[in-house]
Amino acid sequence: MGLAQTGTGKTAAFVLPILQKLLEGHQRQVRALIVVPTRELVEQIHDNISVMGRK
Repeated sequence: MGLAQTGTGKTAAFVLPILQKLLEGHQRQVRALIVVPTRELVEQIHDNISVMGRK
């Protein structure tokens, strides 16, 4: 469990390795699941992943 202030890179710390792994495999299959406690956090993480995942 990690605890840090907003903007310290927590999302990038777990998303970047996931994105790297997803680039290596088959497309169009569910290969990762991120579980978060609130809808607001889901939206924030989705926005961050969209930016980090652009080629």
